[in-house]
Amino acid sequence: MESGSSSSSKEYDVIVLGAGVEGSSTAYNLTKNGGGRVLLLEQFSALHTRGSSHGGSRITRRAYHEAYYVQMMNEAYQMWGQIEREGKTQLYTKTGILLFGPKNSRELKRTIESLNVHGVDHEVFNAEEGMMRYPHQLNLPSDHKCVLEKDGGILNATKAVGVIQRLFTENGGEFLDGHKVKEITPGPIIRVTTDQGVFTARRLIITAGAWAPAIMATLGVHLPFKFETMRAEVLYWRAEHPEHYSPDVFPTFGMYDATHHPFYGLPIFEYPGLVKICAHMSVCVKPDARDEQPSPDTEGTKQFIAKYFKGVSTTPSVYEPCIITKTPDENPIIARHPKHANIVFGAGFSGHGFKLAPVVGKILTELALDLPPSYDLAPFRLDRFSKYSSKL
Repeated sequence: MESGSSSSSKEYDVIVLGAGVEGSSTAYNLTKNGGGRVLLLEQFSALHTRGSSHGGSRITRRAYHEAYYVQMMNEAYQMWGQIEREGKTQLYTKTGILLFGPKNSRELKRTIESLNVHGVDHEVFNAEEGMMRYPHQLNLPSDHKCVLEKDGGILNATKAVGVIQRLFTENGGEFLDGHKVKEITPGPIIRVTTDQGVFTARRLIITAGAWAPAIMATLGVHLPFKFETMRAEVLYWRAEHPEHYSPDVFPTFGMYDATHHPFYGLPIFEYPGLVKICAHMSVCVKPDARDEQPSPDTEGTKQFIAKYFKGVSTTPSVYEPCIITKTPDENPIIARHPKHANIVFGAGFSGHGFKLAPVVGKILTELALDLPPSYDLAPFRLDRFSKYSSKL
């Protein structure tokens, strides 16, 4: 990756702002689908750890109760496979994903119904059978049930972003890191001024993660709600018998309570002997001051581990924060600027966008190039938030 200064304006067909997994996937898609000369800009160094796309693992799954996510993930699995083949690098590890919780969990019921409707390979079984399948790992109350989606698994996050960026540049794209945007001037030709130079393009795609809301505001998009910029508390815990929690023995998992999914985790994958177990709870932060907040509250996760798992320490061994940016309905914004059709936003992925990134990149490419979108974008429209206010 390259960083440096530019004293004169450089012209491109498309500029993509933000080189996390969404922006990198978009830039890669553009080079494969007639995007012309494409520039990918990143304010930090390549593969940095300040945003939402770093680390060694992300869960991938079709187990959503929303039909549109299941449909997008059907294609995402194919696209991740294509990226692996082009990049000659394994990024996906199949483990299955086990979802469990009380039988009356609305979310668990809706997810099982969705898997049935869409023909996703899965099994449903009770708590007793769950403990028979995983006798060294699980303690499940008798009122719980389980669903195992067979193709769930793990994506290697940082490695995946690196491979996508490499494929982008091999396809002729240009990647400049260390370029913090100072100003964006809309128009038929968009002018992007960074602390390193000035760049122009006919189209701009903004995939800036936690920094997207501030950039959107400078472009006159004042949403009728406040984006929640959150620090996700990612924790790793030591397994007494690591062989019981290897990826070929134990799946990724998510736990639903009566209404929602408060915990998730992965088998040993990133660190020898350490299981990843995290609560679906976050601390509000400013993106440039992520680490100025207090240490994470681990009490709830400790209690969860002690209740449901065997042979896992309740003292965390590794803590790695990650920023997520949430919308009120936890669906992202994938849309054009309401006044400048040559500016497109991909923002607010709410902690579950990584697995979807190849498809998101395809959709953002379609919007930028004025092609018919492959999916119904109603769940991601900018104006869906009008219920929070009469004014966007």
